[in-house]
Amino acid sequence: MSTLQSLSGDRIAEQATERHEPSWLVHKRLEAFAALQRLPLPESRYTKIRGLDLNAFDLDKQNPKGAPMSEFATEREAVHVQIDSKVLTTQVPEPVRHKGIIFCDLATAVREYPDLVRQYLFGLVSPQEDKMTALVGALARTGIFIYIPKETVLEEPLRLVYLLDEPSVAALTHQLIVVEAGSSVTVLEEAYAKHPHGVGPHLHGAITEIYLGDGAQMKFGALQNWNEETFSFVRRRAHVGRDAKLHWTIGWLGGRLTMSHVESRLIGPGAEMEDIQVLFGRHKQHFDLTSALHNMAPHVKGEIHMKAVMKDQSRSVMYGFIKVDPVAQQSNSYQLAQALLLNDGAHCDAIPGLEIEANDVRATHGASIGPIDEEQIFYLQSRGLDREQAKRTIVEGFLTPTLEQIPIAGVRERFHAFVEQKWNE
Repeated sequence: MSTLQSLSGDRIAEQATERHEPSWLVHKRLEAFAALQRLPLPESRYTKIRGLDLNAFDLDKQNPKGAPMSEFATEREAVHVQIDSKVLTTQVPEPVRHKGIIFCDLATAVREYPDLVRQYLFGLVSPQEDKMTALVGALARTGIFIYIPKETVLEEPLRLVYLLDEPSVAALTHQLIVVEAGSSVTVLEEAYAKHPHGVGPHLHGAITEIYLGDGAQMKFGALQNWNEETFSFVRRRAHVGRDAKLHWTIGWLGGRLTMSHVESRLIGPGAEMEDIQVLFGRHKQHFDLTSALHNMAPHVKGEIHMKAVMKDQSRSVMYGFIKVDPVAQQSNSYQLAQALLLNDGAHCDAIPGLEIEANDVRATHGASIGPIDEEQIFYLQSRGLDREQAKRTIVEGFLTPTLEQIPIAGVRERFHAFVEQKWNE
């Protein structure tokens, strides 16, 4: 069992050499391991990490139980399936391969496309940003590499399926996605627990780096439904070129503690971004979610929509941050955070932030948090619904306007289904 205490720089270098990793990647891992020793956990003013002992997790185990592909995909789908820190399969149908698209696990990409991977890996997310990015940088050997050549349109989504199975095993992954100029793709990430009610603690850490070339379009959808014994730390960052468009769609339902940081850098004139994040919390779950928009060129546009429904003793923090550089004149930015509290024990903080260094821009924000309206409940009960049915109707009305903006139908449908399931449990 390889724990944090038992690891050393020499051991990490030895393991990387055994995997035939290039010297530049070994050097990155050693830098990350050095940072891991000194950096703190990514706590915030509203989030203190309790009950997490990194030394209690095996950071190197790769022995998943097998599972038939039929559980995860049809033969016609492009899908990558990972259980804990082991790749189960990466399936690439011939039509996808014929377009020149690269869709493979990260270890394979390092071996077969070393120059291409080196050009982008760790270019957006540094392994030295906090303790969890350092952990991923030092030890993650699994993940996905997606490369979409210029002027390539892929209609069917590329699916990424991550499952947590064995407790006390760290699941660390690195996703690298490059969409060249004029191309279009949809990526759907699904994160599930094989044991919905938990059999022990889980640790999940992930980095996602996305590069969109000029005029490229990408929809990135994600659904997270870990069990409530999971600590999850995710950092996603995107580089959006001239006239490119990026849509984030993220649904949060699971986890004991979830900390997520999404950042969109609009670096080319005319770049656009939309980030829609929806969460449903229950029991003692805690969500700490950040969406950051960085306007770095003129005539760019970005919107952030974050919406939460909190139940029982669950807590959430929603940070929205917009930064406008001096060159980003005539940019248009908007952020909105809303939360509905279903009972007295639930809690949410919405924290907007603006940093504007240009004088010809539009940058606005709004936030609202409040309890469920008793008058609305009374009205619905007077029309024949019981109290629980009335509350669920109000929640559906609260979520629907945001869910209807989600451009990926599968994300909308599954989020609704998961909320229904959790309400009934």
